[in-house]
Amino acid sequence: MKKAAWILAIVFGLAFVGTALLNADLIVTSHEALARGVLRTPASAAPARYQLVVVMPDTDDSFFRGLTDGIQHSAGAADAAVQVFRYPGSSTSEAERYFEIALLAKVDGLIMYTPRNDLVADRSNRASRSGVAFVPVGTDAPNGAKRGFIGSGSLLQGFEGGKIICAALGSAARVGVILPATGTGDLRDELLYRGVASAVGTYQGAAITSVVRARPGILSGEEAAARMLRAHPQVNALFCSNAQDTEGAAQVVVDANRVGSVLIVGADETPDIDRYIDKGVVAASIVRDSRRIGEEAVAAFIRLKEGKPPGAAIEVGFTIRSSEGDER
Repeated sequence: MKKAAWILAIVFGLAFVGTALLNADLIVTSHEALARGVLRTPASAAPARYQLVVVMPDTDDSFFRGLTDGIQHSAGAADAAVQVFRYPGSSTSEAERYFEIALLAKVDGLIMYTPRNDLVADRSNRASRSGVAFVPVGTDAPNGAKRGFIGSGSLLQGFEGGKIICAALGSAARVGVILPATGTGDLRDELLYRGVASAVGTYQGAAITSVVRARPGILSGEEAAARMLRAHPQVNALFCSNAQDTEGAAQVVVDANRVGSVLIVGADETPDIDRYIDKGVVAASIVRDSRRIGEEAVAAFIRLKEGKPPGAAIEVGFTIRSSEGDER
């Protein structure tokens, strides 16, 4: 019996050591794979000093394109190689999986899109324990975690959109609000909606008639706008929170022959939105400076690597684009 017990102890001991060595090898392999896959350069090229992972929703929306461009633009000067992981906008579990991969690989830094309801303090603590510099970015800072966050506040975006609509339509405004697919929870609790509602509330008689959340997918804005206008034909203004939904809503208004009877205030900048503005289909677009968010995120990453504490939250501004020109 004693001999059998010793044999079992040796077997389990070898298995444990083998597992530990395999896990260590996976970490090293992941680290090296990130270094190779990021730069897409020949093996003879000198490796970057830092490995920086970016986790964000899988969407072609111009806000996220600008964010990525800003990160890529600043990463070179910081001697950082960038690997971007994308997940379906509604899949928080997939976002968590990429977060865990970054920690397991022990990369130098992690820039992550962070919705308002995210447990960002927990993520920050876990990243710190793994030696990973964590920088949350997005639109609105998560509750209870303002420091270190970099974004573009949707409360002001919504308020500005409501002002533009009511300045044009006054007390006759009947507004439909299309919220982004990346949000969760009660529609009327979202800061974007509350911003529009605050502006509309200053005009007696004006009202928000309908609010919906767009669904993931390239045609989400088109579907949301069409559904809203069918259910509420009295809507004479649409507020859209991102470029993709703005383009979709504009196409619906054109197809329904309601250009001039439905005012559209959209978001961000694309060639299609510029064309819709020139033709009078879109009255104005609130262009958030997401490229600067990306640049500030890389700067924050470097400060963390230098041992400095997270700075105060940074909220970048926006530009109003209309047929009359850009305004800040």
